[in-house]
Amino acid sequence: MQILEQLDHPSFRPSKADRRLLAYVREHAQDVPRTTIRAIAEAAETTESTVTRFAKKMGFSGLQAFKMALAEEVAERSNRYIIHRSIERDESALVTGRKLLDTNIAALERTLAHLPEGRIEACAKLLLGARRLRFLGLGNSGFTARDTAYRFYRIGLDSIGTDNSHEMYIMAALAQAGDAFLAISHSGTSREVLTAVRAARENGAEILVVTSDGASEMAAAADICLAYEAKESLLETGSIAVKMAQSFVLDLLYTQVVKELGDRAIERKQKTAQAFLRMEGGAAK
Repeated sequence: MQILEQLDHPSFRPSKADRRLLAYVREHAQDVPRTTIRAIAEAAETTESTVTRFAKKMGFSGLQAFKMALAEEVAERSNRYIIHRSIERDESALVTGRKLLDTNIAALERTLAHLPEGRIEACAKLLLGARRLRFLGLGNSGFTARDTAYRFYRIGLDSIGTDNSHEMYIMAALAQAGDAFLAISHSGTSREVLTAVRAARENGAEILVVTSDGASEMAAAADICLAYEAKESLLETGSIAVKMAQSFVLDLLYTQVVKELGDRAIERKQKTAQAFLRMEGGAAK
């Protein structure tokens, strides 16, 4: 099995440190061949000896052999493929469109099929019982966190979303029993988000995690984990498939909360809509 394939489906049982290394190599595959072992170890928050063992677990005699093979594989894939292996440079846009559509639909179908019965209902109950809701995420997941918080805010729940690590730390430091934190991380290894989640939990908050890796450190730190089924290749950071899978799970959760609130959700949404109309009317005058 090639290196880039192993990043998503390792041929060995990865430790926590191995998972961090897998995530690091996935995100920096083009740079790893030129990166020192010390820099790799520091970035993945592990030791140089662990990096060497990781290279051997991946099937190589040492880190240098791993780097050389990775460089060749990245170069070969860059010359042949765009986005992922099924899409080629010389195919038409409509053929590519069909492949992307099939990929996105499959991601949503797998996500729904793998959601445990009652998991969404349990998450909705936790959110509805919370005093305050805090949504956390970085990068593309941060956009999703802020958007989701806004949706819950519009139906009357005290919710704030952030993609700023300093704000996350402040929220976590001020967390109390009765608060709920929902963290969004595709890899489940975002160090800033994980640090905030652990601090919030120590202060008594309940934790929900939305991730593609239900065995990640972040999932392990959660009271409830919602795992979705979508993967990204080297050139797909922020892919529609991942965004759709995240949004699908969160939309399902939001819809369940609305169902539980019933008429109260409608009344609150109408109040916020009317407030906007009054503001716009006043501005026009």
